[in-house]
Amino acid sequence: MQTAQVQKLIDFFDGYEDDKIKCKYISKKGIKATFDVESELSADEAAGHCKSLFKNTPAGKVLYFSIQPEGFFGK
Repeated sequence: MQTAQVQKLIDFFDGYEDDKIKCKYISKKGIKATFDVESELSADEAAGHCKSLFKNTPAGKVLYFSIQPEGFFGK
């Protein structure tokens, strides 16, 4: 997950759980936050689900952010 205001993503997703995903914050480096996400969805589907969840928050409606599965941006 990446955004200039990465703490907003951390605050929202750390400990977040619903019927599709369970999120746990791992680390932050610059504008990038890493989470462990447990899900029966594929990695792309889980990322899409997270993105739609955050887009429906007040911050998600105005922030530019990216949520991608591990390895999407390279190492």
